Amino acid sequence: MTEVGTDSSEGLEALCLECGEPLSGRFCSQCGAKNRPPLRPLHHWLRDLGRQVAVLDIRLLRTLPRLFFSPGRLTAEYVAGRRLAYTSPIRLYVAASAVVLAVMSLSGVSDLDALLANGTEEDIAALEEALGADLRDPAYQARFNQRLDTIYPILNLFSPVAMMLMLKLVYWRRYLQEHLAFGCHYGTFLSIIGVPLLTAEGIAHPIVVSLVAIVALFYLLVAMRRVYGGGWPGLIARFVVFSLGFVAILGAVSFVTFTIVLVATRS
Repeated sequence: MTEVGTDSSEGLEALCLECGEPLSGRFCSQCGAKNRPPLRPLHHWLRDLGRQVAVLDIRLLRTLPRLFFSPGRLTAEYVAGRRLAYTSPIRLYVAASAVVLAVMSLSGVSDLDALLANGTEEDIAALEEALGADLRDPAYQARFNQRLDTIYPILNLFSPVAMMLMLKLVYWRRYLQEHLAFGCHYGTFLSIIGVPLLTAEGIAHPIVVSLVAIVALFYLLVAMRRVYGGGWPGLIARFVVFSLGFVAILGAVSFVTFTIVLVATRS
């Protein structure tokens, strides 16, 4: 945005480049855009970039310790309106999802590997016969991973929405925005602590699964207590309903998505 001179009865008038409204200060009173030229010297651009990175780093340094070591605190801060000091819930979740996708891509891990590792030979053979494909064929696995990489981000973004809907069911008087923030924060936590599941193999895998499940459930209970309050009997009841409902919804969506990818890979 910059000041643009236009002829008027009083001489030149500064106009906002974004909305065309007259300017009377550093920011437009209508759209809030900053009064500055659209093209500036390189050192100005680099200075602004450095400021943005510094602000992002400071917010992230404040956000991550509270996310991991103080369950529910970020959501409570968000609900209370104290948001400028922290990374936004949606941006945090998207960043965590990108990290998980990167780990999956670099490690070459997919749900097809888990199926082949944990499924019985009879089940695998029956599935291969139904699909008319060899699940152990590297070319088939490459096509499967390519299609999964396309669909997984969509499925991943559904996770906070599923949590929001389940939380609305058990806390129906609270706003959806609160539930979505909670879902993004808890989803971020689940994404990060779930990374070891992508690399654990053999006898270590069930141990890691058990530890992650225990940590995830404990974190959820403490976070719900901090954000939503209430007595322990009601909290425990809502915790059970939410946990079972969320797992059921996510499991159903994952099964449908996995089946679609398998069928699409065959064609």
